[in-house]
Amino acid sequence: MFKKISLPLFLIIFSSVTIWAKDKEKKAIREMESQFVEELTPNIDGDLEDVFWQGLKETEANFIAFVPENGAESNQKTYIKTAYTDFGIYISARMVDDSGEPIRQELGIRDDDSRNADQFGVILDTYQNGQNAFYLKVSSAGVQTDIFINRGRSDYNWDAVWKSEAKITEEGWQVEMEIPYAAIRFPKNPNQDWNINFMRKIQSKNETSYWNYVDNSVDGLVNQSGVLKGLKGIKPPLRLSVSPYITTYYNKRGNESGMDITGGMDLKYGLTESFTLDMTLIPDFGQTVSDNLVYNLGPFEVQYAENRAFFTEGTELFNKGGLFYSRRVGQSFGSVDLQDSDSLINRPSEAPLLNASKITGRTKNGLGIGFFNAITNRTFAEVYDKESKDKRLEQVDDLTNFNVMVVDQSLKNNSNISVINTNVQRFDGGNNANVIGSDFRLRDKSNTYQIEGFGAYNNIQNPDGLVEDGYKYNASFAKISGKYQFEIGRNVESDTYNPNDMGFLRNPNEITHYASLGYNQFQPTTIFNQYRIWAGANYSKLYEPRLYQNFSLWNQWWAQTKDFQTFSVNLNYRPSKTFDYFEPRVAGAKYFRTWNYSTNLRYSSDSRKAFMSNVSVGVWNAPDRAQFDYWVNISPRYRLNDQFSINYGFNFNKQFSSIGFAEHSKNEDGNIEQVIFGERDIDVMSNVLGLNYTINNKMGFNFRLRHYWNKVDYFNYYNLTEQGDIEPIPYNGKDLRSDKYEKHDTNFNVFNIDAVYSWQIAPGSFVNVVWKDAVQEVNNMVDMNFSENFKNVLSTEHQQNLSVRLIYFLDYTQIKRDIALNRS
Repeated sequence: MFKKISLPLFLIIFSSVTIWAKDKEKKAIREMESQFVEELTPNIDGDLEDVFWQGLKETEANFIAFVPENGAESNQKTYIKTAYTDFGIYISARMVDDSGEPIRQELGIRDDDSRNADQFGVILDTYQNGQNAFYLKVSSAGVQTDIFINRGRSDYNWDAVWKSEAKITEEGWQVEMEIPYAAIRFPKNPNQDWNINFMRKIQSKNETSYWNYVDNSVDGLVNQSGVLKGLKGIKPPLRLSVSPYITTYYNKRGNESGMDITGGMDLKYGLTESFTLDMTLIPDFGQTVSDNLVYNLGPFEVQYAENRAFFTEGTELFNKGGLFYSRRVGQSFGSVDLQDSDSLINRPSEAPLLNASKITGRTKNGLGIGFFNAITNRTFAEVYDKESKDKRLEQVDDLTNFNVMVVDQSLKNNSNISVINTNVQRFDGGNNANVIGSDFRLRDKSNTYQIEGFGAYNNIQNPDGLVEDGYKYNASFAKISGKYQFEIGRNVESDTYNPNDMGFLRNPNEITHYASLGYNQFQPTTIFNQYRIWAGANYSKLYEPRLYQNFSLWNQWWAQTKDFQTFSVNLNYRPSKTFDYFEPRVAGAKYFRTWNYSTNLRYSSDSRKAFMSNVSVGVWNAPDRAQFDYWVNISPRYRLNDQFSINYGFNFNKQFSSIGFAEHSKNEDGNIEQVIFGERDIDVMSNVLGLNYTINNKMGFNFRLRHYWNKVDYFNYYNLTEQGDIEPIPYNGKDLRSDKYEKHDTNFNVFNIDAVYSWQIAPGSFVNVVWKDAVQEVNNMVDMNFSENFKNVLSTEHQQNLSVRLIYFLDYTQIKRDIALNRS
């Protein structure tokens, strides 16, 4: 019967079987054997001719592309050796590149993996839970990047001390890595396997590939790793390190100047093989980069990024449900009680941090535990009594203790469940707050479907014993892998839910339902490498009373072309009247917004080019009230060579006839009798200039200048009616001190310079020189043009400081090893 099969049919069957076999082989979990080396250690210089590497088995690792063509075998060979000693893991890699293109080698500072350079990386999932991993990369210019991956989130703030070096060769380039056991965490087992994967990026082709196949239609990276076998007799070392530092400051404000010297120390101690204690003693954050301050016209608090290293590194366990906002630690909470005869001379902007500590880790059974504690000192404002001519101090902030406790259990199929508790205790009569929450994530075996949820309850007790409590919960069901994906969910926040003593929530009192559906094209087509199309809807109402608030529709399209240009289009549409119950800033009031729509277009050019740019333009329109906004964001970058690059960011937003809260009109008893809204034109402009000069992979200079300008010009005023409409009123908003400007007019400026020179003098040890210049000014001179305004900012009193800091890393295991080597 086989004779009746035609040749074309036979070829079809044969090719199908071949493709099936290759696909099955591609998806099989790869394994690699590590070899033990006794006594010898290599000199980490990128040269692989050391005796240490001789005789070790070299694996020809056939990498499989992740992008642009997922699943295709890379046509460039990579050869890897792995070994281990009593001290750490060693990895060497030879990357062949016969494409004829030069190896890209742009330098950058540590953890900057966005440079125009080839890369090699290793992903270590030492507990084999498929959710957490240490990701260490080295670029062809020798620049290190270390990342801690936690359930799909990449924490670049995690820093380990390890050695690496890269070297360009005739056949391509090569890299050598030494990863001390003290830099990572792993179980205390006599024989163990680790999940592992290797990454290679060929910048000339914009190709990222992995040793073990990573399917980009499946959610997750760590869960698609191979296995490193053969680790025998390794023991977690005593992890004890200290980083003492000393900083000298020269501060200048106007005509006043002075010198200051501070010192402190950070400590890390491994309590067990899984858990680490981190402490900062006499903390000093004077070299922290300046905040991107903005002018806030809205009713809600602005959330700023955390830039203090102690609060960014290793805090992934605490980031659940918005219950831990580390900027609360050191924030000034209190207010000053002024009498009619008082005037405020100055008040604190922050509460001094006395000390902070955290314990974090995860056992071999997947149980993660996190503990955080910090204490801030009392603060006082200086008040002048105009009648008695005396000055006095008024307490603003209590001595305060901040505490967080988290227990997180990893489950099978990349699932987890956790409980978190935050507690704030004020010792001088202020409010005490406690919040407890829990979240879960459950996935099926194929990592295709997910059920996710979170719930929290807060309890706030004031000095009189009155208790305020509230709750929140959300739940969602989603398909997270495959071409077609979707999500549906519900979020509920009671009107008294308030986690903000230690967490962050803009506004409670909402019930929201949402749904989205998307199509993802993961494989290249004729025109695109990838593209995706998503659409969704949101419906919300108040929790109490149950009143309609908002309904909106949205659509998003994103695509990357074959020449690595990216485009995206976002459309948002509110087809009917919506109600804002928060803008009036008084209970029971509301403001209705008419139907509106917005669209935003984004474009990014190929980042491999010397010149690249990101461009975003958009409009928002509410025709019934003749309201119109537009915005333009342009961010070009020019790379002069592999050491020097210039980047610039220009952002401009113009809002015509914006309508919002102006003030409350009160009667003689101090009760609000009228909510006054204002119609205003708003201009927001920011200019950011960055210069990056990297001398070598241990030394570099970074300069950043930012000028932010927000101008708010009022011209009409309205009374807010009970129905949420607005009606004109004769109020003119004039300032009693001047008839030229209206008192609500605002001209707000922020000017910052952060210039940083950093030199890594040894692994984990740095000399940092930082110069900072800051101006913040608010007035109501809205008639100034850009040139006049900028001159005014530069002539305003500046606050400047120059600081020099030496940080020296001392590791017990490394010192012990160096002594042993010197003796031998």
